[in-house]
Amino acid sequence: MLWRWLFLTWFILNPIAVHSSESEQSIKYDACLRLAETNPIKGYKKGLEWYAANGGVAARHCMAVSILFGGDNLNGASRLEVLERDIPKEKTVLRSQILAQAGQALLMEGLVDRSSQLLTKAIHLNPENPELYLDRATVRIDQLKYTQALNDLNQAITLDPNFGDAYLYRAYVKRDIKDIAGAVTDIKQVLELLPGLPVAVLERGSLKELIGDKNGARKDWETIIKQAPSSEEAKAARKKIIGLDEKNLIIR
Repeated sequence: MLWRWLFLTWFILNPIAVHSSESEQSIKYDACLRLAETNPIKGYKKGLEWYAANGGVAARHCMAVSILFGGDNLNGASRLEVLERDIPKEKTVLRSQILAQAGQALLMEGLVDRSSQLLTKAIHLNPENPELYLDRATVRIDQLKYTQALNDLNQAITLDPNFGDAYLYRAYVKRDIKDIAGAVTDIKQVLELLPGLPVAVLERGSLKELIGDKNGARKDWETIIKQAPSSEEAKAARKKIIGLDEKNLIIR
């Protein structure tokens, strides 16, 4: 499970350190979050103890993250929403990150409408962050709102022309709306920014199959299997090769 907004900057979370230096508190915060990821029960306990010792917002965030990594996305998201409301209004960047994390958790539970609402609020708070537009685009793809997803991805790329993930998701959307040439262009850009990225090579193979280049598709998929044989992309590539072979048998 990947949380884009897992680690928040300590000095934003707690600009006035209590009873210890800022650097010490930052170390404590990072350690708490790493424990939350590897052992959610211990992470929550550590966050609770820290909160009792005036850990404040940072400790509460660690507790919420522990709950998320423990698999209770609804409870974790609810705590994050409450936490965001308790953060000073002027801390717009921090509030947007907290809301984005809550939105991700709700998306994992299939609550796409509520997730979209939180991400829209996050964008209003921090409209210059390209990752927020990508996050909302993934929700809108789930909602089959391809035009709105495309608008978000275009904005993400405008804000960061080297944002490989945004090009990747834009390629997915363009494929789904039958803009194959546009999808091919975006995948090419992804691989220029992130050479050899397995998920992009997988998609490039799918696009090659769509335009009739079956040998090229097979080559891409075999490359993934060779380079990362135990990956999810390799698993998908094997299925695609089987599907390609079955189609060839039918044609014959």
